[in-house]
Formats: sequence, structure tokens, C-alpha cells
Amino acid sequence: MKAVGDALNVYDEVLYPATSFPQTHPNRLATVAFLRGMEPAQIDRCRVLELGCGVGSNLIGMASQLSGTEFIGLDLAGRPIASGQSWVKEIGLRNITLHPMDLCEASPERFGRFDFIIAHGLYSWVPAHVRERILAICRDMLNPQGVAYVSYNAYPGNHLRDLVRGMMRFHTAAFEDPAEKAGQARGLLKFLAESTPQPDYYVAAIRAQFERTLKCADEAFYHDDLSEVNQPFYFNEFISDAGRHGLQFLGEARANDLPAGKFTPQVMQRMKELDGASEVVQEQYKDFIRGTAFRETLLCHTEITIASNPLVERVPKLFACCDATPKEEPEDQDGMTTLFRRPKESELETTHPLVSAALKSLCSSWPEAVSFETLLATARTATTAAAFNRSDRAEAEAETLAGALMRAYRAGFLQLQIFPHQVTRVLSERPAVSRLARFLLERGASAPNQLHVFIKFPDPLSRRLVQLLDGTRDREMLTSDLIEYVRSGQGQLFENGLLVDNMTDVAIILERRVREELATLAREGMLVS
Repeated sequence: MKAVGDALNVYDEVLYPATSFPQTHPNRLATVAFLRGMEPAQIDRCRVLELGCGVGSNLIGMASQLSGTEFIGLDLAGRPIASGQSWVKEIGLRNITLHPMDLCEASPERFGRFDFIIAHGLYSWVPAHVRERILAICRDMLNPQGVAYVSYNAYPGNHLRDLVRGMMRFHTAAFEDPAEKAGQARGLLKFLAESTPQPDYYVAAIRAQFERTLKCADEAFYHDDLSEVNQPFYFNEFISDAGRHGLQFLGEARANDLPAGKFTPQVMQRMKELDGASEVVQEQYKDFIRGTAFRETLLCHTEITIASNPLVERVPKLFACCDATPKEEPEDQDGMTTLFRRPKESELETTHPLVSAALKSLCSSWPEAVSFETLLATARTATTAAAFNRSDRAEAEAETLAGALMRAYRAGFLQLQIFPHQVTRVLSERPAVSRLARFLLERGASAPNQLHVFIKFPDPLSRRLVQLLDGTRDREMLTSDLIEYVRSGQGQLFENGLLVDNMTDVAIILERRVREELATLAREGMLVS
């Protein structure tokens, strides 16, 4: 680590954007492990280690929700760690410690062992000997039933990123200022992306990468794309390296199945023919087919025997949540198809009345998670009087629903959870958000919701509303405080792009806005009980 101090000290000079990574949450990791036959630690009383934690925002979000769990973060960059330590102190968290140190010096003798180890956005950006140490830590400091999360840039998809990375680094070598480097790099890509009126495959690839960089914050783009070290791996190479350290593939932090509707029947048939091959081989061919550019791989000890596929019989012990909305469409004269659509246009169809009823109940409960037992009971009640022959036995109904939920989970359409997040969809008389959310919105424009997802609040009045949600104010009081906020000149109200300065109009608009935005906050998972 010390040998590349200059490459790492840039994280002191340019702070990486503070955010959370829901895919690293112990809830997500434990659920994958449980479905593969493991018995992971209870996430409300376990130990979590994050390597390369930066300011610690990812761990702080978890620590604010799981008071019985211990969180430890390590990072070589002292400035972000100092900021994180200040946050921890001001918020009053007692279950998290952040250490400014070289992760190569971490050991079980100093920190003990952990149930979950996280290394996000680190592995591909450090030298080979540090990568070896990361895997060694995942082996030596992981409890027997523990889960390690390691993300990395992956081939073949990253070959396209490599295409522009070398050009950007060449073009920006003479620039010192990080903001100027980022601007010059994007400028080069824009120039190349617009170099021909009819782009060929080369220009089209550059254009796609340029559009990708536009979605990144300057600080993240500077560190992720212009860094001195950025080494992608084929999946089989990474697993081979992990195997040398006594670690095996457990799964991915996100849904990883190939969606049948996206690929040809021939592709799906070829993949089915690989059912007898090793899981590593199957996963590698998945990457070839979809051009995977980033992996979020979960590892466990090789001594653990894991199921070859997620165990559907374990689904009834879990909770589920889904942000889709149902839309019923007649399919034919013999039945009814229910179409469920998520906000980003992914869809699921079912003609099974029990499954349809369960999913409708599940979607209406968002953002709360619902137990399998509750879903099954609700669906049975809803379908009892339906116009079809309900002759399935209770056991068969449970198996049907468990299978449907598993398929939807593996397709990424819904989430299964081993422990429900502490969130509510109910708008109480005096609504509240977490102390952490209020704290961060006093210092920026983003804050985590109760699902460990950062939400942006670009409008100052929206931020002010969230800051007021400490559980002491009803809607009338919230509206009154916002009116005073505008009257005092601390904030401005815009409606349809126009400034509203007539206080009578301000009061009318804010009364409506408070009602609408509270409903939105509930839907976004910001509210706590």
C-alpha cells in the first residue's frame, strides 16, 4: 500500500462522493447465503468490516439502523476518515468505529473476526499485492458462516471501458487540477463521439462510454476512470484467485439470471445445456453473453457445503418487498393475465390467481417487506371467492407461491429479505425520518432512506421539509414552518418555473406541496415508525 502512496493519497485531495450501497447491506448478503443453505449470523447482532470505507457513509447508514451490530471501517486516506469520525460523533452512534490505516495491517489479532466483510470499489483499483491481502483478509478474518463481498471491474464488458481509459489518461497527463482532468477527459470523448456523421462500431463504442461518464459525479469519474490502477478480471480469473485463499463462489449481490425475454431461444437453450457444468463455467458464459463490465461477487469458506442452486424451500422463512404496480389486461376468454410493472419498465406477467393476489398485496405494501406467511394468507383470502376451481392443497399453494417468488427474485423483479428493513408506508400524524437523514441534509442534497438507498433532494424547500421531520410536527405545523422559511428569505418557492412571492399564494401552494411530498417520502422509503 505505501509503495503507491501518491495514487492513494488522491482520496485525501479529492473526496469520493458520500453515498450508500444497498447491495452491500448485511441483509442482502445474508439472504443470498441463507438461500444457498448457509446459516449466516443474525444481522441485528453481528460484526461487519468494510475495507476502503472512505468517509464511512455506507457503514454509517447501516449502523444507524442496526444498533445491535458492530461496524468497523478501514481506509488509508485520513481526511475522509476524519470526516466520518466527526459524523459518527455528532450523530451519536456507538456501534461504529472508523480507522485511518493501511488495510494490509489489518489482522484478526487486532480486530477479531467478522460475519460480513465488504470491499466495494477497491479490488480493481489497488496493486496486485494489495488484492492478495484483501482476499487473505476475507479468509482469515471471516467467521465460519461468514460472507465476503468483493466488487471489481469485469471482462469482457470492461474492454470497452479500457478503450477510452488509455486515451483519456494520455490526453490528461499534463493537467494537474482534478476538475480540469475530468473536464478534459470528457471533452476528448465528446470530440471523438462526434467525429463522424454516421458512427461506425468504433465511434459508437466511444459514444456509449461518453454517455456513461456523463452520469458520474466528477469526483467518482476522476477516481474510477482516470486512476493509475484499474485492473478488470474475467470472472473465472477472480474465482481462481479467491480459491487460492480458501474462498469459494457463493453468489452475486444482485440478481444474476439471464432474462429469457432479452435473449433468443437459441441462447437460452445453449445455457440450459450447461446445467451439468460447474457454476463458475455457467457464470462465465453469462458474462460473455451480456458483456458484463462489473461484478459484485459474494464469497464464503471452501469448507462450507452450499446448495447448487438457491433453495426454494427456504423462501417461506423470508420477507419480500416489491415496488411494482399491477395492471390487469385480458389475455383471452379463458383467463386473465396480470401485468406488474416496476418504475424502470421491467415487467412480470402471471395468470395464476394465487400468485397474482399475493403480488398485488406485496406491491401495495411497498416499501414495507411482508412475510411469506402473511402473503400466502392474504392471497388465499383474496382468491377464495374467485371464479375458478380452487382445489390445490394448502401445501401445494405454499409451494406455488414460493416458486413464483423465487423466480421473481432471481430475475431481479423483487427482493427477498432475511430481516425486514425498519420502514413504514403509513403517514402518521407527526411523520419522521431518521436522524441521519436530517443530519446529512443539513450538509448536502442527498440522504439515505430506510432501505439504505441515497435519495437526492435538489430542491432546497424539499430538503427543508425533510429536516423538519423529527416527529414533533403535524402537517399544519410543517406548512407553517415552511411558510416562515420562505417569508424570512431563507428559501424561495417556484411553481411551474416561476418565482412565487405573494404570501397568500405561497401558503396555498405549500399546503398542497407538504401533502404531496409526504406521500412521496413514504413511497421512497424515507419514513420511520
